[in-house]
Amino acid sequence: MPLPRSLSMTSLSGLPIWEDENVPVQDLLLFEVSWELEGIYTVIQTKAKLTVEEWGENYFMVGPYYEHNFKMQVEECEAPNPAIKKAMETLSNNGCQVRFGHWLIEGSPYVILFDIGSAAWNLDRWKGEFWDSCGIGLPVHDRESNDSLLFGSLTAWFFKEVCDKAN
Repeated sequence: MPLPRSLSMTSLSGLPIWEDENVPVQDLLLFEVSWELEGIYTVIQTKAKLTVEEWGENYFMVGPYYEHNFKMQVEECEAPNPAIKKAMETLSNNGCQVRFGHWLIEGSPYVILFDIGSAAWNLDRWKGEFWDSCGIGLPVHDRESNDSLLFGSLTAWFFKEVCDKAN
């Protein structure tokens, strides 16, 4: 049974106070997005157990997929949430690979991992959209910038699909 949820996120600057007591908290989803899940392993591992205890099956970590890490550190399973499952299917049907499973650390949080290589065919289009929306250009051959843009774009697309499927 998950712990009672705190709504401490509303204390963040710029977010409105959450006063609607009628919101069924069991229907809320918490996503934690990190470009380097394994890179900050100690920090994430420390908080994962408590966050899983608090949010239960509604807590999801999102990061990039690396095959060698996935095989050793993740137990693949099916997404239990229908909106997440459908969003993953939409991305997959559009040629972008998404993996789901339990991260084999204390708490066994769910992870949603995007294979940025499978979405590389979108790079030029997403660079153009990034330029159009904020006027920031990315170096042509900067792999880290390109990979970050691919990951961010996949994440944004995924969240849009989750919202669309949940409604």
